[in-house]
Amino acid sequence: MTDQTNPSLPLLLKKQSFELVKPSKHTPCGTLSLSSLDNNPLNEVRHAVIYVFEANQKNQNDPVSLLRKALSELLVYYYPFSGRLVRRKSDRKFQLVCNREGVPFAVATAAPDLPSLNFIENFVDEVALPLVPEIEFNYENEIGYHPLAMQVTKFPCGGFTIGLSLLHALCDGLGVARFVHSLAELAGGKSEPSVLPVWQRERLVREIDNEPAKLPCGVGSRASLLATSPYMSSNDWVTEIISIKDGNIKMLKDTLVRECEMPKETFTTYEILSSCIWKSRSRALNLDLDKISVLCIVVGIGHVLDPPLSEGYYGNSVVDVYIELTARELHELSISDIVKIVKGAKKKAYDKRYIEEEIINIERMIKEDAKSDPVVDGLLVMTDVRNIKLFGSMDFGWNDPVNMRFLTFQESARNMVMILGPSKFDPGMEGGVRVVITLPRDAMVKFKQEMDAMLQLRSRF
Repeated sequence: MTDQTNPSLPLLLKKQSFELVKPSKHTPCGTLSLSSLDNNPLNEVRHAVIYVFEANQKNQNDPVSLLRKALSELLVYYYPFSGRLVRRKSDRKFQLVCNREGVPFAVATAAPDLPSLNFIENFVDEVALPLVPEIEFNYENEIGYHPLAMQVTKFPCGGFTIGLSLLHALCDGLGVARFVHSLAELAGGKSEPSVLPVWQRERLVREIDNEPAKLPCGVGSRASLLATSPYMSSNDWVTEIISIKDGNIKMLKDTLVRECEMPKETFTTYEILSSCIWKSRSRALNLDLDKISVLCIVVGIGHVLDPPLSEGYYGNSVVDVYIELTARELHELSISDIVKIVKGAKKKAYDKRYIEEEIINIERMIKEDAKSDPVVDGLLVMTDVRNIKLFGSMDFGWNDPVNMRFLTFQESARNMVMILGPSKFDPGMEGGVRVVITLPRDAMVKFKQEMDAMLQLRSRF
């Protein structure tokens, strides 16, 4: 297990221009309703993603003008992105006002060059965030907010980055990936996206019933049940990128197969790392043993629905599955026991009856205006973005990106762990993963010790 921390060279960035890019052709006006999943009150956060491109000496085109034009053309198909997201006062649900206002588009220059910065590879989230445009959002604002903003940052070497900010209410990670790949297709000369986007949010809308909402621990009336930590009030927080090699993951899998009573059972990297990280984080934070620690796993359901969602669907198509254990249970259970629990929870999420109940429950939470408690020490949200790049090449003249980073904003980073694919710049990391985690500095030291013991099989399995 190796760590990647801040680069020694600072990122010097200067914003050059800002404009609203409008659709290149006439697009519909009006108001669009969103799905129940889009309206999940516990997902009112932002996506941020950076794509890093090397210089191409054979390509003399200006990436800024090329991407600006491609964005304008793409907004003909993704026209809701050029409107504003607003919340209805009557039922607190989101709507998109399609008014062709345009997408905020920023241009910046930065120094030093990308090779000197290791192509942003070692940048923790808060250092890389200036490469992503800001979206000011307060969902209570009556005029609404732009759901998407884009920034192109040019470097002296000829390389550049594309940074996107999107509101989660409009799309999930796969929706972001579909949009960006379509952008690359148009920038590369295609006349239209290979997969045309569809709205179809009505497919994931359910009628509310009279039952009370089933709240996860840490939300509403169940807030007091969530475990707290003596470290979380610290002002000294650090974000680190921890690399875990393929050999360590394989060793964990082999050990779990031997330890479990189901020798033919297979365990995914996500299931194993979720279990190890959940336990290590709980122990590192010294959570209250008799209160509840929660692991939230995110499960895609688009392929489970009948019929499956269209390939061009870009709305939220995931459900959150909450696993609750007391911190004492989490500490005392073996990793093999925790992995079985995580695997069982994932399987449950693919049951059509469970999905229906979860969507209806979101409607209940919207009606009850359910909110997370500000103290969420015992909550861990695990998100895996290794498979976001599913849609083929993004080469529109500068080859495929040499790096891609999903980032977390400060408001959600403290409870989120992100699993990234291996670094392209370290051959020894092939098949491995990178884990991005934010903790108080003192707890980070303990967390890495706990994780190292598990990866070296010195912990109880």
